[in-house]
Amino acid sequence: YNETPSGPIKPTPLIGVLGIIDETPFLPTQPIDGDYLIIIGKTKDELGGSEYFEYTHKFIGGTCPCVDFKDSKIHMQVVLSLIKNRLVKSVHDCSKGGFAIAVSELSIFGNIGCNVDIENIPSIENLSSEKILFSESHSRYLLVIDQKNLEYTKQFLSKKKTPFAVLGKFTGDHVNIMHKSKNLIKTTVDIMQKRYFNGLEDLLKHG
Repeated sequence: YNETPSGPIKPTPLIGVLGIIDETPFLPTQPIDGDYLIIIGKTKDELGGSEYFEYTHKFIGGTCPCVDFKDSKIHMQVVLSLIKNRLVKSVHDCSKGGFAIAVSELSIFGNIGCNVDIENIPSIENLSSEKILFSESHSRYLLVIDQKNLEYTKQFLSKKKTPFAVLGKFTGDHVNIMHKSKNLIKTTVDIMQKRYFNGLEDLLKHG
């Protein structure tokens, strides 16, 4: 299970976590037309070990993501505060597959498109579009924000000196991702849903 053609599975740490659910837990809701997308955290040049490298370039290696525990704790506390104050509709991790996969999953499960511009995504250097889309840097979150909460959320994040950017809005039935006025990804939610939910079936049927 999960072995590779060259041998056993790659070294994989396992961490188990237990917690207590509040009496009134946060119940995320799917994005709807007009909701905004915000990213928290910096994207770095960390494509090493990524899904993109492995499945697109057939390469395993490179600069792997490194956790900054100080930033990780700060970002986590900020997101928890936003949740506690009911300022977010949902939160999505930005990890395996990178930003491109995270925003795609929000559209797939929400059954709604989005218009996103990644030019202003927080980063520590000038990154190429592929690194912005597929880097798997840690301590990043995607937030779905109702329009009425947008300004307060921006003020809160600025006050906390948290790196963030408003990337776009959810609307329509197309996923459009832009960078420096160039359209990087343009597809329909329907096509993405078919690829996502029927991938294994199609592979077994057609190889």
